[in-house]
Amino acid sequence: MADKEDKDSVDEQWVDDVVAKALERSIENAPEFLPNDIENSAYEKPSGSIESPDEEDANIDLQEDESTPIQLSSDSPYPDDAFLYSGTEIEETEQKKKPMKGFLEWGAVILGALLVAFLIKTFLMQAYYIPSSSMTPTLQVGDRVLVNKLSYEVGDIGRGDLVVFGRPATESTVKTDLIKRVVGLEGELIEIIEGRIYITQSESSSRQLLVEPYLASTTYTRGFDNTDLCEKATENSCLIPDNHVFVLGDNRDGSRDSRFFGPIDENTVVGRAFIRLWPIGSLKFL
Repeated sequence: MADKEDKDSVDEQWVDDVVAKALERSIENAPEFLPNDIENSAYEKPSGSIESPDEEDANIDLQEDESTPIQLSSDSPYPDDAFLYSGTEIEETEQKKKPMKGFLEWGAVILGALLVAFLIKTFLMQAYYIPSSSMTPTLQVGDRVLVNKLSYEVGDIGRGDLVVFGRPATESTVKTDLIKRVVGLEGELIEIIEGRIYITQSESSSRQLLVEPYLASTTYTRGFDNTDLCEKATENSCLIPDNHVFVLGDNRDGSRDSRFFGPIDENTVVGRAFIRLWPIGSLKFL
């Protein structure tokens, strides 16, 4: 009986030794796998195997598109949370800003142009439309002239200048400007005799015939209608007061000028018309 128990014990010991050696050999002979080998190894699940719910969720997470924008909840309890946007959303935002930016830029350009035009018109130059025939043949109805408003800020009014001035109050209640030609200066004596104009300058005692190359030689100038504003006057003469000038229209038979409302104050002069802009074919310095 004792011999049998000893034999069973030996057999069990022998079995344990065989199993241990077999495991040891299997471990020694097992192939070595690198991490990439494990990921790239062709592993096939046994047919009929079923993935657990956890495995399905894991696969879904691994296959999720990494380009999907991540947006953190606005009610997150963490103060450092922020919203993350994809490249497409950024481009759409920039495109929405472009029209507004362009509108503001064009608005600034237009506003600047209007401001420059206002400053030029107020202080430098202004275009005028000729509505009547009082200045023919020099200017025709519909012509447009450019007036320099700085001319008499740096210089004096000269004989022969085409000046734009405010309409005298005695002529009309309408506040419009007139354009006429200067023929007499302050301190001079103007005489109209037999349709001709004679000038006696303040420092001279002899009168001289006024030569007007801009008019036809046969032009006849009618005499005075009103000499109330003259410093001294007779039926055919007018002494021009200080700071005043005597103006006439080139169309002597169709112009109301200083023969009717007297010499004009230099302070009412807007500027000098120096060029005809329109019609284009009639562009000319005056």
